[in-house]
Amino acid sequence: MITRKAKQFERSLSRRSLLIGGGQAALTSILVGRLFYLQVVESSQYEALSDRNRFDYVIMPPSRGRIFDAKGRLLAGNAEAYALKIIPQFTDDLYQSLRALSQLVTLDDAQIADLMEEAERQPSFLPLTIRDDLTQREVARVVVRAPELPGVSFDRIEKRIYPQGLLTGHLTGYVGRITKEDIAQGRALPELINIRNGKSGIEYAFENDLRGEPGREQVLVNALGRPIKKSIKEQPISGIDINLTIDINLQSYAASILKRGRNTPLSMKSAKVQRAIANDPTLEKVLSASDGLVFEDAKGRVVPPETGSVVVIDVQTGAIKAMLSTPTFDPNILSGRISHKEWNKLVDHPRTPLLDRCIKGQYAPGSTFKMIVALAALEAGIINDASTFFCPGHKELGNAKFHCWNKLGHGRVNVVEALEQSCDVFFYELALKTGIKRIASMSKRFGLGDETAIMIPGEKTGLIPDKEWKQKNIGEAWTPGETVVASIGQGYVLATPIQLAVMTARIAHGENKILPVLRQEQKTTNHDKMGVSTASMAIIRRGMDAVVNGKNGTARNYKLDLDGISMAGKTGTVQVKRITKAERERGIVDNMDRPWKFRDHALFTGYAPLDNPKYAVAVVVEHGGSGSSGAAPIARDILTYIFEQGI
Repeated sequence: MITRKAKQFERSLSRRSLLIGGGQAALTSILVGRLFYLQVVESSQYEALSDRNRFDYVIMPPSRGRIFDAKGRLLAGNAEAYALKIIPQFTDDLYQSLRALSQLVTLDDAQIADLMEEAERQPSFLPLTIRDDLTQREVARVVVRAPELPGVSFDRIEKRIYPQGLLTGHLTGYVGRITKEDIAQGRALPELINIRNGKSGIEYAFENDLRGEPGREQVLVNALGRPIKKSIKEQPISGIDINLTIDINLQSYAASILKRGRNTPLSMKSAKVQRAIANDPTLEKVLSASDGLVFEDAKGRVVPPETGSVVVIDVQTGAIKAMLSTPTFDPNILSGRISHKEWNKLVDHPRTPLLDRCIKGQYAPGSTFKMIVALAALEAGIINDASTFFCPGHKELGNAKFHCWNKLGHGRVNVVEALEQSCDVFFYELALKTGIKRIASMSKRFGLGDETAIMIPGEKTGLIPDKEWKQKNIGEAWTPGETVVASIGQGYVLATPIQLAVMTARIAHGENKILPVLRQEQKTTNHDKMGVSTASMAIIRRGMDAVVNGKNGTARNYKLDLDGISMAGKTGTVQVKRITKAERERGIVDNMDRPWKFRDHALFTGYAPLDNPKYAVAVVVEHGGSGSSGAAPIARDILTYIFEQGI
C-alpha cells in the first residue's frame, strides 16, 4: 500500500522531470535555431569570412580622359572590353594554368613566357592580366571551363581606342603598361600598376590630366580566388578630356597628298605590283607598313607612299591645324599586347614608321634657311634691298669652289631676286660679310636650334652652329668655308619640320615670336616681340612672294588657283650625298634616276594669304628630289583645301 508520503515524492519527481525535460527541449531548440541561423541565414557571410578566403581593398582605375580635335571629333577614347586575369597565389602551377588557357583563348608561347616573367616581378596575390581584349566567344569558352581554372576571373574594363588609327599615330601617341621608370618619375601611381599610361604623343604630354583619380573597392574572394562580393568605398574620378587644335579632316587630306606626292595610285593586287615585289623582296618590306597604298612614279616604277612630314600652323595664335609624319603606325596595336612579330615589323622597317618626323626628324633646311641669312645681313646694315652681288655660277674661296645650283649663274641680283631664284652665290657672299655669329643669333629669334613650346616628348632641338659650338663639340676652329655652306642651310645646320613651320609663321606675322600649341586652351595672341625691323621683314616677304608669284620664281608653277588669295614661300633642295668633282664633270644624275636613299630631300615653307597671313605650312619629303616640284605642290594643295573648306 502506497503511503501518502510516497505519493507526494512521486509527484515531486514528475515535476522535476518535466522541468528538466522542458529545459532540455528549450536548450535543444535554441541550439538548433542558432545552427540554422549560422549555417543557412548567415552562411554567405561566414563563407566569406573563412580563413581560406581573402578580404582586401582593390584600386578602381578611373576612366581615362578622351582626346578630341578642334571640332569635337574623337581621336582617342575608351571602349568596354573584357580582361582575363589570374591570381598566381590560387593556382597550383601558374605555367600549366596558362597552358590550359591557351587552348581556350589566343595565347602563344611568347606571351606565356612574358606572363611568367611578369609574375616573378610582382606579389603572387596581385592579379595578372592575361588578355585585355577578349572576344565574346573567348569569354564564353572560358566561363564553361571556369571550375577547372582556379584563380581565373574576368573584369569588365575600358580599353583605349583610336578611331582615326594610322592618321593620328604620332600625334595622339599610345598607352602602354606602367614601368618602374614611370613610377620613379612620378608619371604613374604604384597602386595602378595594372593599367596603362601614356607612352608618346599627347597621351604622354598630358598624362596627369588624362589619368584621373582612382577609387577603392572592397573585394571578397573565395579559396579558389573568385570574387564573392564587391562594394565600392570611393568612386574614381574620370580624367580630363583634351581638346586639340588639330582639324582631323585637314590632317586626313594632308596625309593623302603627302603620301601620293607626284605619283599615281596602283592596286596592291595588280600584276605590276606583284611582279615588282617578286623582283625586289625589299619592296615588300617597305610596303608592309604603307596602309595598303602603292604607287607608280613618273618613270613607271612601283613605289611605296612618300616619306616625310607636314605641319600647318595658325600665324596669329600658333595653333597647330595639322601635324603628320609618314610612314606612321596604328596606336591601337601598340596599346594592346603587341606580338613580337608585329613589333619587329615596326622596328625593322627601313623607313622607321615609329619616328615622328615633325618633332624628331632633323634635316638640313637647305634654301629655306636663306631668309634667316638675309635678315641677319639686313638688320646688321650690311645690305639693303638695292644691294647686289654677281653670280657667275660659283664662288671661289681659297682652293675650294662652291657652286650655285644654276651652273650658268644668275648674273647680278639683289636680295629679293636672290630669294626668288634661290641664288646660292648671293648668299655665299652675304654670309661671309655677315658672319656666322650674327646668322646664329638671328636663327634663335626665329625658333631654330632650340625646342619649341609644342610639349610633345622627345622633341629634337636641331642645330645652329657657330664658332663656340664647333670648338666645344669638335675641338676645331670655325672656317670661312663652313660659313659659306651654312648660308644655304647645309653643313652642320639642322632643323625639324615644326621649327620650320614656326620660323615661317614668325616671318608671316612680322612682329611676334609665335609659339606652337596643340591644346585649345593654350591658344594665345600674347607673344614676345622678335625685335626685327618692319622694313627688313617686308623685304623678306617680298622675296617669298616672288618665289611663288614672280616670273623667275622657283615655285612659279605652283601658285594658288584661288580668287583673291595668293601664297608666298621658299623652296629648298637638300643634298644627302656629296657630289664629287668627277661626278659634276660627267654630269649630275637626275634625282629620279638615283637610288631612293641618294636622292635630295625636297622642302617647302610658305604662308597665305599674302596681305593678311593666316596659315603657314612646312613640307618635307624625304628623298623627294627638288623642293619646287617635290614639296611646293603639296603645300599648294593643302593651302587650297584650307581656304576652300573654310578651316
